[in-house]
Amino acid sequence: MIRKIRRKARLTLNSIVYKIRFFGKGIKIHPSSYVSRKAAIRNTGAGVITIGADCEIHPYSMILSYGGEIIIGDNCSLNSFSIIYGQGGVKIGSGVRIACQSVIIPANHVISDTNEPLYKSGLDCRGILIEDNVWVASGCRILDGVNVGRGSILAAGSVVNKSVESGSIVGGVPAKHIKYIKKHNSF
Repeated sequence: MIRKIRRKARLTLNSIVYKIRFFGKGIKIHPSSYVSRKAAIRNTGAGVITIGADCEIHPYSMILSYGGEIIIGDNCSLNSFSIIYGQGGVKIGSGVRIACQSVIIPANHVISDTNEPLYKSGLDCRGILIEDNVWVASGCRILDGVNVGRGSILAAGSVVNKSVESGSIVGGVPAKHIKYIKKHNSF
């Protein structure tokens, strides 16, 4: 029994040391959160990345600040091959589930002069807000300037380019309102 307790304490300590050493400045991860060693979490520039308690960041997912702020609440999951960029800021509430291959990018290229190379044209960054208890199904794309209301579901493969009302199910390319989620009466 004592060996099990010592082993668990050693694993927890190693996990905390790994997170502090690997992720660096401007990145705050609650010790109760799981972050795969194969996940990429990088803070560039003056950005900030904050991951709340009891979150799961799975292998091959990416969280890249690009100078912006990314805040992930408690009890969230980011599944494999999903990407969150932070240029315009991303705030994700608690209890959010982000399925595999989803992309959240709060920035757009400014297209003003066709003679100017695209990478020199600059960015328009408004930010993305995803409220509590949202399910982002597999392969969703959430674009800059979108607010996703509490308790919503974004159907698989959707391209969400407009804000979503609380308690809605949306889907398609571009995403359109499908229906509202029924509220269950509790006894």
